[in-house]
Amino acid sequence: MHYTTTQLPKSEIEILVSIPFSEFEPQVKRAAVLISEEQDFEGFRKGKAPIEIVRERAGEMAIYERAADLVVRKTYTEVLKQMAEKGEISTARPPIGRPEIIVTKLAPGNEFAYTVKLALLPSVTLPDVRVIARRILTDKKSVTVTDEEVDKTLFWLRESRSPVVTVERAAASGDTAEIDFEVHRDGVRIESGESKNHPLVIGKNKFMPGFDDHLIGMRSGEEKKFTLVAPEHWHEKSLAGKSLEFRVAVKSVQERMLPELNDEFAKSLGTFETLEALKKNITEGMTHEKEEKEKQRIRASIIEVIAKESTVEIPDVLIVSETEKMVAELKQGMEDMGMKWEDYLLHIKKTIPELQKEWRPEAEKRVRIALCLGQIARQETIEATEEEITARANQMLEQYKSVKEAEKAIDPQALREYCGGIIRNEKVFELLEKS
Repeated sequence: MHYTTTQLPKSEIEILVSIPFSEFEPQVKRAAVLISEEQDFEGFRKGKAPIEIVRERAGEMAIYERAADLVVRKTYTEVLKQMAEKGEISTARPPIGRPEIIVTKLAPGNEFAYTVKLALLPSVTLPDVRVIARRILTDKKSVTVTDEEVDKTLFWLRESRSPVVTVERAAASGDTAEIDFEVHRDGVRIESGESKNHPLVIGKNKFMPGFDDHLIGMRSGEEKKFTLVAPEHWHEKSLAGKSLEFRVAVKSVQERMLPELNDEFAKSLGTFETLEALKKNITEGMTHEKEEKEKQRIRASIIEVIAKESTVEIPDVLIVSETEKMVAELKQGMEDMGMKWEDYLLHIKKTIPELQKEWRPEAEKRVRIALCLGQIARQETIEATEEEITARANQMLEQYKSVKEAEKAIDPQALREYCGGIIRNEKVFELLEKS
């Protein structure tokens, strides 16, 4: 066996492998035996038909093509081993993705040859990552939580724990009205323009602008007709800017009875003795949330600048793989929301190849960032320990109700690799933040 290599752009390499016929011929005989074991040859038991019979009935090229497959499987591994010994590939730049193999010479009595187009993990030349981190960290914003933000959270808590009672009075802003309504255009009810027993919180303005205003002052049992003009940016394009007639009947008016904001309310939440303790907890929680959001913003800025200023030739196989991952993530998201993937594609009027083409720039950005994070980790000898990976994996598995459910949903090895990558990246960012 002999091979030669040619370096290609984008971290790819082409390998030309040639095998003398003397080395190829034994596999021809092996291929004939395999074909005789898989096919029925009249007059012979499975695997016992002579090569001449197999050649006559199955065809000589069928034997040679099967032999080619056997030889490629055997010699490709040997080629990679020899390349590793010569330093042509390494653990720092291993082959990635699926190799593209093309048979270039296959004829009886002649040498056998094939080419392999292979992508290698690209080398990354980083800028001074500490200088970049220091520069961006100066833009880190201090975090504050205002009294107004705390008050809004307290109001939401009161709303979420307040009973709703039916009242015999005119509807006001903040009330919940149960209504029947129809929507007409030019005297004809529009498609999906009717709803019965529809609950609506007056003042939330979840419907067409101006609709809630007409409900204020109405009582249970009253009906009303009014006209509104749909906004020019209305989501239903056929109705945008059109005059619509509404017919509304109020079935009931309900008032939300907000609990008084005091120590008793705080105690009702379970873990607080006073209102001040509740406010302190809310402030601390919102502060932590804002700090985490700001930390992620800074980290994203740091790695985006590092990736932009790095030199790296990205193989197409990595970008294609990332677009496939993005499509898979979107599909899973749609299915989790109860929407059929095919229906979603019809709704957005796009095919999967069109999505992949549209997302290619973002996919390339993601890949570039991942490569840079990996290179920083190698340069700084950063890695996750087995104990850290196990702890993180166990933490993620806690979301499943049983071991059986977890085993069905997650591949253990893939989970450990994912956790290892997450931990490694966190350590990289912690290093940069210390700059």
